[in-house]
Amino acid sequence: MQTDKIRNNIHNTMQRPAMPLIIQEPYLGWEITIRCSHIASKVNHPSRYTAVAEAELLPGENPDHWVDPRIQVLTTGGRSFPTGDECIGILLGEAKQLIDALRR
Repeated sequence: MQTDKIRNNIHNTMQRPAMPLIIQEPYLGWEITIRCSHIASKVNHPSRYTAVAEAELLPGENPDHWVDPRIQVLTTGGRSFPTGDECIGILLGEAKQLIDALRR
C-alpha cells in the first residue's frame, strides 16, 4: 500500500513537528525528495500540512532521454492537507506524473 511505503521512507518523525517530514524515492532514473511541513495554525484549528518536491536526474542517467533534464520543483501551492502522509502521497503522485511527461 502506498501509505505504508511513504511511512517507511519518512526520515523525521512526528515527535518533532517543527522539523519537516522528508522522504526520498527513486523513480525512472530520478531521485524525488519531498519535504512536508506542518503549517502553524490558530488555536482550535485542525493541523494542516504542505510540501515541496524536487526531482533530480540521477548520475549516470542519459539526459537526452528527457525533454527537460534539469531539476524539477513542485509544490502543493495553496493546497494543504490534514495529514503529512496525505500531503506526501499526493505530491509524490504529481512528481511521478511530471517525470512521466518529461520522457521522450
